[in-house]
Amino acid sequence: MKKKLFLVLLMAVQTSFAQIISKDPTFASNGVAEIPSNSIGNAYQMVQNSNGEIYFTYNVDVASGVTHGFVSKLTPNGTPDSSFGNNGTVQLSSEPYMNQIKLQADGKLLVFGLLNNAQVLRMLPNGQPDPTFGTNGVSPEIYADHDDFWNSYEFILQNGKIIVHGIRRIGQNQHHAIYRLNSNGSIDQTFGSNGYVTTQGKITGRTFVLIDSQSNIISFSDNISVIEKFDSNGQPLTSFGNNGVAQISINGSPVGDVSTAMIDSSNRILFSVNGIHDIFRINPNGTLDTTFNYDLYNELALNSGPDIFSINEKNGYYYIGGNAGNTSFNTNYFISKLNQNGSVNSTFGHYIESNLADPPHLTPPLSTIGEMIVNNNNIIVKGNNRIAKYLFSNATLATTDVSKFNDDISFENPVKQNLVYQSKEKVSQIEIYSIDGKIIKTLHGSNTHVSELVKGTYIAKVTFENKKVVTKKLIKN
Repeated sequence: MKKKLFLVLLMAVQTSFAQIISKDPTFASNGVAEIPSNSIGNAYQMVQNSNGEIYFTYNVDVASGVTHGFVSKLTPNGTPDSSFGNNGTVQLSSEPYMNQIKLQADGKLLVFGLLNNAQVLRMLPNGQPDPTFGTNGVSPEIYADHDDFWNSYEFILQNGKIIVHGIRRIGQNQHHAIYRLNSNGSIDQTFGSNGYVTTQGKITGRTFVLIDSQSNIISFSDNISVIEKFDSNGQPLTSFGNNGVAQISINGSPVGDVSTAMIDSSNRILFSVNGIHDIFRINPNGTLDTTFNYDLYNELALNSGPDIFSINEKNGYYYIGGNAGNTSFNTNYFISKLNQNGSVNSTFGHYIESNLADPPHLTPPLSTIGEMIVNNNNIIVKGNNRIAKYLFSNATLATTDVSKFNDDISFENPVKQNLVYQSKEKVSQIEIYSIDGKIIKTLHGSNTHVSELVKGTYIAKVTFENKKVVTKKLIKN
C-alpha cells in the first residue's frame, strides 16, 4: 500500500556534522516510549546516566482528586528496566506532584515535588528509599510552592548540596525564596539568612534560578525584569550590577513572559520570551548581549510565532526545541541548532515534525518539546506523554542547493522489491545510504529493483532536476 508522506527537509549536508535523520527504530516502539496517557502533560522531567539509561517522573490521576507520583527507568533501548522498582517503576510514597528529577554523581536519584509545600526525596539506584536522607528518604517540609501560573519551583545540585526554589507562602508576605539543603536532606541554616534567601520576583510572574560555573546563584524574574546574583552561600554578589541586582529590558521594555532560561558554559543567560517568539542572551555582568541575534520566526517562515520551551548547549552550539506554531502544521514541534552568535547552523538547520509522523494512537500528540538531552550521536526529547529518540547522521552528502520546505513526493514505504514513487517535480536521482552514512545504491527512475537491500532502515537522498534536495527515512521489508 502506498503512503503519502510529508518529507521533512534536513537542510544542506556537509562533512563532519550532526543532523537529525529519523527516530531511532531500535528505541522503544519505532523511536517513541509512551508515558501513561492520563499523566499531567508537563509534570515530569527526565535524566540520563552515563550508561544511556533514562529516568523520568510523571503523575497519574487514578481517581477524582487523587494523583499518584511515579519514577520510571528505561534501558538504553527504551524498554522498562525490570531491575528498578516494580518492573521499572517506583510509586512515590508521599505522593508529591509536579515532580522534577536529578541524578547525583554516585547514581542516587533526587526527586523534588510539591505536597502542600515542597519536599525532596532521595532513592538508591534500584529505586529503594535512601535511609541516610531525611526520614526514610524524604526531606523535611520546605516552604516552597509554585507561583500563580504553576511555575517558579525547581531544584539544582550544588557541590553535594541541593538548592530549592519556590514561593514562600507564610502569612501575608508571600514571596520567592531560595533554600539550600545539606546532603542528608536537612535545611542548611548557614545559607542566606536562617537557611533561605528572599528574591524580588513576584508571585504573578515566573522566576528562574540558575548556577554558574563558580557555584554563584542567579535569580532571574521576568515580570520585573530583574537579575539578582548571590555567591554560593546566598549572600549578594556586590560586584554584579548595582549591589548584586541588574535591571534588563528589550528595546526599552520589560522582558515579558519567559518560557525557559539556561546558563551556558561562559556564564551567559539564554532565555526565550513568549509573544516575541525569540531567544536573547545576557552577559555575565547582567547586560543584554547585542552580538547575539536570533530570529526563528522568519527562519521558519511561519504564519504565527513559535514557542520555545527548551535550550541546551553541547560542544559550543545551542540546541533549541518547542512548538513550531505555524498555521499549516499547527501542532508541529521543531529542533534547531544555533551557532554561538545566534545564527542557525547551516549543516543542521531545522528539524520540523508533524503529528502525522507520530504513532496515531498516542493522544495527546508530541506537539511540543519541553525538554531535551543532546548526546553526540542522538537527541532525546520529552513531549506531552512520550519520550522520543532521534538519530544524528555523520554522512557526507554534499548538495548544491536546498529547499526549506517539503517537496511533494510519495514512496511506497516500507519498500519490498521495487522502489516506487510519485512526485510533482522531476526526480534526477535517488541515493540510498545506510544509517552510518555509507552509500548503498543510486536510482534513476521509479519502480527500480531494490530487493538486494537487507531488511532495515536507510536514508534516501532525493535530488530533483531543479537541484532541490530532500532526505527521508526509508524502511526495507
